[in-house]
Amino acid sequence: MNSYIVKHVDAFTDRALTGNPAAVLINASGLSDEQMQLIAREMNLSETAFVLPATDSTHDLELRWLTPTKEVNLCGHATIAAFHALAEENMFGLGEHSNKKFHVKTRSGTLPVSVERRDEKVMVKFGIPVPTFAKFDGQIADLFNTLSVPTEQLDKSLPVLISSSRYLYLPFINREPLLKMSPDFQMLKQLLLRRDLTGVCVFTTETKHPTSAAHSRFFAPAVGIDEDPVTGSAQGELACYLFKQNRLPQSDGVISVALEQGYVINRGGRVWSELVIKSGAIESVSISGYAVTVMNGKMLM
Repeated sequence: MNSYIVKHVDAFTDRALTGNPAAVLINASGLSDEQMQLIAREMNLSETAFVLPATDSTHDLELRWLTPTKEVNLCGHATIAAFHALAEENMFGLGEHSNKKFHVKTRSGTLPVSVERRDEKVMVKFGIPVPTFAKFDGQIADLFNTLSVPTEQLDKSLPVLISSSRYLYLPFINREPLLKMSPDFQMLKQLLLRRDLTGVCVFTTETKHPTSAAHSRFFAPAVGIDEDPVTGSAQGELACYLFKQNRLPQSDGVISVALEQGYVINRGGRVWSELVIKSGAIESVSISGYAVTVMNGKMLM
């Protein structure tokens, strides 16, 4: 019987029992695809991250992310959780005072990750692909019907768009409808499947924290996640959306954006996104955050 170190980590927060929880197996060598899926189902969190050794000289390690029902190409909070867990174990040169960069092999390509550790504080930052956006050509009323919200709550000053990672961005006039929203997840799941969408990010520029640019909720029942507490990849794309809609500074250089999610389900957390702007266009985008380990253990297989 083999044993695997497993950690339960809350990401995009510095307080236990908030943010977005993920499981991390830091020594997943030897596990089959079927075993990984069974473990992700057993952990029953939105994602479980599996850390594997690099298989070529161009990468430092490999990361895979699985929901309870399927493997996904990218997961922001589980990446934060994975590197926080590796730092706790002093692996890959992440000692008490370290600042390291990694090239991580993933299903979506090479993921650049930087980790800065100062004593027990670990800040993880990684780049994501710069998204493109297309207009949603479906029925807005159908969307609002699945969310149990009247269409009058739509912020008509902003467009309803679909990103290249198949996230749908739906703007609201203020936070009140987001707080009261009670989606019909079965109806929403069917709508997302029909449109080949991964999830929907409902958001507003009215925020809880004055330093945040947007407040949001994220639903992905089509991949087994009714509501995700804090979705790093979606928040990074949301920062790009807001820039393209002139809701952020338009000057060249580095734009830092704070975004908030998860408060309505008492799992509040914040994502910091950094956009590099050159000649008025987004050249690169990264997201960063902290994490807290709330459980350590061993899985016996």
